[in-house]
Amino acid sequence: MSKNIAKIKAGIRMLTENPYEIISGTVVAGSVNTSEYTMSVLPTNGNEPIAEVMLSTITENTSGLVLIPKDGSNVVIGSIDGPGEWTLLKANELNKTIITMGNVTYEMDETQVNIQNGSSVLNIGASLFKMYTASESLFSLLKYLITGITALTVTTSAVSSGIPNNITTFDDLLTRLNNFLGS
Repeated sequence: MSKNIAKIKAGIRMLTENPYEIISGTVVAGSVNTSEYTMSVLPTNGNEPIAEVMLSTITENTSGLVLIPKDGSNVVIGSIDGPGEWTLLKANELNKTIITMGNVTYEMDETQVNIQNGSSVLNIGASLFKMYTASESLFSLLKYLITGITALTVTTSAVSSGIPNNITTFDDLLTRLNNFLGS
């Protein structure tokens, strides 16, 4: 027997010992568990629903990609590590996507994108974006700056000055800031 034939036979033997499967189906309504990152899938062939299908192919690791499909969406799942261990491979409709790499988490849904690195957060919505840390936000900092400028008075040898002549510019800037950033 040649070495190639022996390798082919060993490969076929390994395939029969580890029966991997890929099937299609739909997400069972209400079955998506976002704390456990699992769901149930009703196979297209009409078999019983498959429970505890993992939403991430990465196990025992906090880094990776998690796809959270919508109820009733069409999905493709595959068995990993032998029978009974299923994971999501593809979905035609998603509610959310989460990517984690070390301390950085990126979450996206239909309304916003949220990027977090430790206590620093950037949140981009449809009409506003927010930047903040555990102790400060860009909105609060700029609002404090503009409010301080509008209240600016300068003491001279004679009297204190009044409010700035261009106070409406700062009031307009504060309105625009409210339209642009969220607190």
